[in-house]
Amino acid sequence: MFEISIIIPTYNESENIIGLIDEVQSQLEGYDYEIIVVDDNSPDGTHLKVKDYAKNNPEVSCINRTWKKGLSSAVVEGVALSTKRYISVMDGDGQHDPEDLKRMIELAKAEDSDIVIGSRFLNEANTASLSANRNKLSKVGISITNLFSNVRSTDPLSGLFLIRKEKFTNVQEKLYKDGFKILFDILMLSKGLQLNEVQINFRERLRGESKLNVSTVFNLGGQILENLSRGLIPANFLVFSLVGSFGVLVHLAVLNIALVANQSFIPSNILATLVAMTSNYFMNNYLTFHNMHKTFNQRFVGALKYFFANSFSIIANIGVASQLYLNDFTAMSSALFGILAGLILNYFLSVNLVFKK
Repeated sequence: MFEISIIIPTYNESENIIGLIDEVQSQLEGYDYEIIVVDDNSPDGTHLKVKDYAKNNPEVSCINRTWKKGLSSAVVEGVALSTKRYISVMDGDGQHDPEDLKRMIELAKAEDSDIVIGSRFLNEANTASLSANRNKLSKVGISITNLFSNVRSTDPLSGLFLIRKEKFTNVQEKLYKDGFKILFDILMLSKGLQLNEVQINFRERLRGESKLNVSTVFNLGGQILENLSRGLIPANFLVFSLVGSFGVLVHLAVLNIALVANQSFIPSNILATLVAMTSNYFMNNYLTFHNMHKTFNQRFVGALKYFFANSFSIIANIGVASQLYLNDFTAMSSALFGILAGLILNYFLSVNLVFKK
């Protein structure tokens, strides 16, 4: 009998999750299955609904994570609790049709597949629920990600797939745990997978809000960098660096405006520094650290910590640049090494102080 564990990561899906579980169970009659919902402590009580449902459905279980957030890490924790030969991952918003999951299982049985992907872009797959912009962005993302994948797919960014558990655990330690596109990570890290694809019906979200936003796109680039560097460069360091570069532009723009308004340099530069640091904090919170600080109090305290961290990075920047310049480095190279030292220290303090999980 085909054995499969269905891992469903959730956040604020209380309106969708029970209906989805019912659909999944109706399609899996006759299979040896379990459904593991991994919830990131949803404020809407998603985990409470699932745990109540599980009282009368022994095939269903739920983890409520208060210690970590993110889709990829949720999948990893779900797999750790799974007991079946195959693992399937699907979204909790109801956009993945459980009928497609059944067809994927039948294909895996017939072809002895290592991995089967539910593709939105295979043949004439139904992508009507995708907006025109999201459709275009997805296709661009697919073209880029396939350049870096060891295993090619028509939809390496799909959220619906099944895989042999042993193939997943082979690459588990190298996965980018803070990512949102775990399938791409698996394809990038794996070699020699027997891959098959199924055309899927990607349905419209009926209730709740999509979790896809611009930070997902930025972090996909960071995910590629981390894998190419074999883990030496953290994925969110790329996003952090881009935010820092934008902060330089903000600083220069504000300084220029103040000087044009006939303000003196020192107060103008102080103002530009404060505006740039504030901009960097909010952009890092949203893009780099997935909107970790949500409430006013969290953001107020976070901004103060970020300013504190920046003071040390400024000292590091000036100190390194000055020391190198005194040791016969050129002014430009001294400045660049100083900027790099300040950036690395700022990133370290941001991860371990400002945005500590």
